Amino acid sequence: MLRAFVRRLISPDAVAAWAGDHLPSTALKPVIGASLNQLNVSLCMHRVVEVDRPTDWQPGLNMPPAKLDALIELLLSSRPGAASGWLTVSFDDGYEDAASYIASRAPRFPQVEFMFFVCPEKLEHRTGFRWDAAEEAMRAGAPKAQAVLSVDAPVNVLEENARAELKRLAEAPAYRLATVEAVRALGALPNVRLGNHTNLHLSATRLPEEQVSEDYRRSTETFTRLFGLQRQFAFPYGTPRYHFDQRHVDMLRALGDFTIWSTEARPYRAGERTPGAVLPRFPVNGRQSAQEIAGWIAARSLDFRARGSKHSF
Repeated sequence: MLRAFVRRLISPDAVAAWAGDHLPSTALKPVIGASLNQLNVSLCMHRVVEVDRPTDWQPGLNMPPAKLDALIELLLSSRPGAASGWLTVSFDDGYEDAASYIASRAPRFPQVEFMFFVCPEKLEHRTGFRWDAAEEAMRAGAPKAQAVLSVDAPVNVLEENARAELKRLAEAPAYRLATVEAVRALGALPNVRLGNHTNLHLSATRLPEEQVSEDYRRSTETFTRLFGLQRQFAFPYGTPRYHFDQRHVDMLRALGDFTIWSTEARPYRAGERTPGAVLPRFPVNGRQSAQEIAGWIAARSLDFRARGSKHSF
């Protein structure tokens, strides 16, 4: 009966706009709590910034800190009395603004598990990302279509993070990456986990298998040297079947017993979280309100409870 009621109230396709426009937080909380029941939720975030950059062609990857605080508080308050750790807030790529947010919020939200997925060689060599180079090209007047093409250009595993145009970005205020020392400090916090996000941050299905395997192997070695044993790994981009498949899961499992994270938008059962498992994360759209995001999570959770996982590795 509850499922039928909530499905009428919140449809998966229209949940974000409808919930944001019509359902106040006081009414949304019990819906979220009932939809989640005892499921675990992991959010996939990227950057925590106050103001959008005019040339940013991926604004949905940014979220102001106050909005993220509101989302965390809304989700936590939907399950009062729940044991710690059911909510994970993870950040990909290793930007300084995300590291600063974790450092300030991990003590404030001790019941939340925070994860920071970094590209270890980029942090060590102070090398930025291709998409930030594309934004710089647009700032210099290049057409968006032309600039974005460079993101998917051919890659050399050994030389990518030595490219001069990328090395200029790691310390630029708009794209600054966290330092190795700052990341180590995060890893010392009791509710923070560090993870590997590869050295190159490329879609595995668009590369030859030998290049993907080499990136996984090298990034695991670099991460372990810098931050200790690798216990968490997040696929770049991360959509199952589209950005990675069984071949890439098998490559990772051959490197050790660690948890693997995707961006499949669903919750998961606590029992799914075992070494070698491929777990889901909700890819958060920072342009939406906290209420919209929470309503979407509730709808997806109902679907999961009704149908189970779509992807099995």
